Amino acid sequence: MLIYALMRNIFFYTLIFFVICYTATGCTKQQKQDSLDSTTPIRSVPISYATNFSIDHFETYTRVIVYNPWQQNTILQTYYLVENISTTTPDNGIKIQIPIHTLVVNSCSHIEFICMLNELESIVGISSPELVFNPIIRQRVANGKIENMGDAFAMNIEKILIKKPNAIMVTGYNQMSDSHLRLETTHIPIIVNIEWMEASSLGRAEWIKFIAAFYKQEEIADSLFQQVEKNYKELLALAQTVPSKPSIASGNSFKGTWYLPGGNSFMGKLYYDAGGDYVFAKDSSSGSLPLSFEVAMKDLRHCDIWLGSNANSLHELVQMDSRLMLFDAYKNKQVYNYSKRTTPSGGNDYWESAIARPDILLKDLIKVLHPNLLPDYELFYINRLE
Repeated sequence: MLIYALMRNIFFYTLIFFVICYTATGCTKQQKQDSLDSTTPIRSVPISYATNFSIDHFETYTRVIVYNPWQQNTILQTYYLVENISTTTPDNGIKIQIPIHTLVVNSCSHIEFICMLNELESIVGISSPELVFNPIIRQRVANGKIENMGDAFAMNIEKILIKKPNAIMVTGYNQMSDSHLRLETTHIPIIVNIEWMEASSLGRAEWIKFIAAFYKQEEIADSLFQQVEKNYKELLALAQTVPSKPSIASGNSFKGTWYLPGGNSFMGKLYYDAGGDYVFAKDSSSGSLPLSFEVAMKDLRHCDIWLGSNANSLHELVQMDSRLMLFDAYKNKQVYNYSKRTTPSGGNDYWESAIARPDILLKDLIKVLHPNLLPDYELFYINRLE
């Protein structure tokens, strides 16, 4: 009996020992997993206008989330930014070592953000450089420091592999393209940028914070954006003092269909902020609004100002369609395009810096709509057709 009791006690305490060890090990693993998957960051980057990304700082990494604007309450991509590549991160995203030093971009819309952060030298490859306006980028392409990666939807995989960039920044779309799938075969991190899906111009400009996270330039980005926001708000207040608002026609006719910004688009909102009476301001569309030429003729013919024409002169405008001579804006020489800053090869700064600097674009619009408010200001992006 004594031996039996002794053996029973040994078995009992041995069992307790293994249970304690197992529990301790399990708790350690669980605590580690809970720490990695924690939904309570140490600090979150304040985002005031943009709705499609977030930046959260944890103890050992930064989590950057790009939300899917085409599917509500879903995530398009998650990034875990680390200074040491061996840092453990959750396995539901892409790990990227920061700061990045070399980058390939597939859209000119990313350039000004990188320029404002003083990181243009990091760009080693770009799609369709002939469409770029930025003079530093064009010079670096000419000097062979930046590689032409071809069309944005068919980037040259071999050239990318030779350059071995830290990351590739691409414009995101609703459907993943074949080009995106081919880029994934390089095993180089792909940064998806969807600033173009933001509903407001300040929301688009705030994506400088997103890009800055990959360069460890968050403080600089915040300071730059605050200045843009301050400028914008001051101009907005100025425009709201006007006693009357000129009516605005917008867009162009293409193959019988007139395309113009929806009333809820960032451009439609800019027209309102500039003190204009946009014909389709009450429309709820956030993208492009297609109209038949006949409907456009009826609704836009008597507008005071026509913005966003794709012609470079009044003569060229009527060569496209002689019926445009009937528009009041044509008769009064109040037709404007966004082509003041262009290159012979097709680069247009409106598609570059105006995205990051909506304060300057707003100032242009106020000058067009209410020239007396800014008597000494010279148009930057906008050009009046002669």
